[in-house]
Order: sequence, then C-alpha cells, then structure tokens
Amino acid sequence: MDAHNEIMKLLNRYCHAIDTGNFDDFVDLFDKASWTTPGAPVFKGREEITKEVVGRIKRYEDGTPKTKHVMTNVELDIDEDAGTANGQRYVTVLQGTDKLPIQPIFSAHYYDAFVREGGKWRFDSTRMDYALVGDMTHHVIMD
Repeated sequence: MDAHNEIMKLLNRYCHAIDTGNFDDFVDLFDKASWTTPGAPVFKGREEITKEVVGRIKRYEDGTPKTKHVMTNVELDIDEDAGTANGQRYVTVLQGTDKLPIQPIFSAHYYDAFVREGGKWRFDSTRMDYALVGDMTHHVIMD
C-alpha cells in the first residue's frame, strides 16, 4: 500500500474508533503521538490520551458516543525519503441521542504530522483548532 493510502487509513481509523466506541484502538493510534487542543496542555502517550482525551468522551448504553465524525478537505504532503508527512483536514462531528436530535455539534481544523517507523506510518501529532462549537454537553464530560 502506498503512503497516501496508508495515512488515509489512519485518518479513517481515527473516526471509526471514536464513533464505534473502540477507545483502545483510538489510544493505540496516539501511543507515541501528541494531541493538542486550544487552551489545553499537550497530551502525549497512552496514559495521558486515555485520561484527558477519550476519558472525557461520554459513552451511551451501546458503548458509543452516538457520533459520526465526517472528515473533509484532506490534504497530505508526504516526504517518502524522509519518512515524514504533514496534513490538514476538517472534521465535523454529528451526534444524535435520545435527548438530542441529530445535529452537528462540532467542527474543527486538524493539523496532523506522521512518521514512518519500521515501514509503517503512524501519527506523530495532531493539533485541533476549533472552528464551530455547538452543544457538546451530550458528548464531552465537562469539568
């Protein structure tokens, strides 16, 4: 599989892992990577990603957050020789629960970096810049 397709699979796996409630798979994606959101510290590694990212996502009776992550405007710049890549994408999150009609709750501009290790691509970092934020009370555990 070429680098572009392998990285696209990582991006899709990110969305699928959250939407299906497979948070172990999500954490695996960021085992050696960092995660940044506006106004928060940089989270890195399994323990911090588990606690500070997926640990804040509400789960419903079926084990999912009742969301669908829609990814658009994906751009990837890949340097095969260096084994590095950078990308950007938009992510819009739709959610519908028994108490919340299906609606967009969030849209952000993501900036990703990837590295190739042992012949496989992985996330190196993800930075999210919020664009539009709606009713997140059914999705995220607020402090």
